[in-house]
Amino acid sequence: MDRRDFVKLAGFAGLSLFFPTVLGREAHADAAVWGGPYFLHMHAAGGWDPTMLCDAKVTAEGVTPAYENRLITEVADMNGVVVPTATAEGKFLLRSNGNPVEDPQNFFATVGRDVLVLNGVDTQTNNHDTGVQGLACGHNDVELPALAALFAGKVSRQINVPMAFLAGGQYNRTGDVVGISRFPGDKVALLTEPYKASPQDDKALLSDVAVRRITELREARISRLAAETSLPRTKRTFNAFRDAAKGGASVNLLKAVAGAPDPSIDAFANDLAPDTRAYLTAPVNNGAARFVDLGRPLETVLRCFQAGVSASATFAQGGFDTHADHDNSQGNALSTFLARFRYVLLRAQQLGLRDKLYVMVTSDFGRTPRYNTGNGKDHWNVTSALLAGPGIRGGRAIGRTDEGHKAMRVARGNVSQVLPDRDSSGVRIHPAHIHRELRRVLGVDQTPFIDQFPLPATDEALPLLA
Repeated sequence: MDRRDFVKLAGFAGLSLFFPTVLGREAHADAAVWGGPYFLHMHAAGGWDPTMLCDAKVTAEGVTPAYENRLITEVADMNGVVVPTATAEGKFLLRSNGNPVEDPQNFFATVGRDVLVLNGVDTQTNNHDTGVQGLACGHNDVELPALAALFAGKVSRQINVPMAFLAGGQYNRTGDVVGISRFPGDKVALLTEPYKASPQDDKALLSDVAVRRITELREARISRLAAETSLPRTKRTFNAFRDAAKGGASVNLLKAVAGAPDPSIDAFANDLAPDTRAYLTAPVNNGAARFVDLGRPLETVLRCFQAGVSASATFAQGGFDTHADHDNSQGNALSTFLARFRYVLLRAQQLGLRDKLYVMVTSDFGRTPRYNTGNGKDHWNVTSALLAGPGIRGGRAIGRTDEGHKAMRVARGNVSQVLPDRDSSGVRIHPAHIHRELRRVLGVDQTPFIDQFPLPATDEALPLLA
């Protein structure tokens, strides 16, 4: 189904009613489709360790080293992006339960050549909620709308997009600039078969008679509640709920997008790291290749972008709060997350989205330079962020950390120049600096509503994306 057919069907079948806060009652069959650009925010929930990916370090010298790493023994500098390359046992690979899933060196030498790395980002916090908020909206103290919501709001003021903002991340505040679609991604089929334990089951959990009786009682209850509703705002909210409850046809339309055949692993195989190819191309229980299965939570988002029914999305994956057994646990989470980022970049190319798709990759904060007594690493305010998209020059890093993984500063007029943290003429990169630049690149800074959501005045503009 192409995007225009999808929207046309959505108008006839009431997709706007299934997502009432997005379209309200102004939807119509000839609603426009969005041709890009698109924005995706991927978040590594819990606080990742960038020293295992793009700001690699080995144990510093001395009896009490400023930085301690029990896993990585060698690193390589790739145009300023320092990646881990070796362990005591041989080549460094990000592993999941011992299986090779990702090779950071290969990633930044291939598909990651278009990715800009921002190292030494000072989140100014070691609190999860504050870190999540700051990286999503650019402000630690005030809950501004997520950047993904701001961009979707900008798009929605240009054309009528059915599901402008697909919210699957950790921070999805909208500031009422756009409706929110809490899209279940690869679980769309569960909505279409609510009375089955699994969509693939032949039999439902309830008989047809029971389902019919449940439906009758639900309709009677809704009618009773409707008669008791009087306030205009309450009526609007209730009508939206009532119409959403009838949205089975709309769910099936989503299923048409989400239920399309999986892409062939053959389309990805040559772009996987040689050391991980055998593992990622092997089939898993559902018959799909492991790499395709890992990408499934993001596949539907990309298809909605391609169909033109969505403009922006958030995604989060957990597993990064590694207070114990850090090296193994962080590797498990990071390997999957980086493979999914690789999937997004490769799949976007196949779908014709690569030159229209902006991706921001963040985490709550980083991990401490030293291990704790449980072989874990705790919360650390310094982290890294990754950016990709049209006009963003990748294959390089801006910012740096010292041997103790403390943030260094960048020169105000030349962000490629790194200065010691004691040099007050320089600037520590904060989340607000990143968001100010992305607002500019995405055109969000020109929207009528943006003055309601100012970033911290103390964080002046830095030409990170110039």
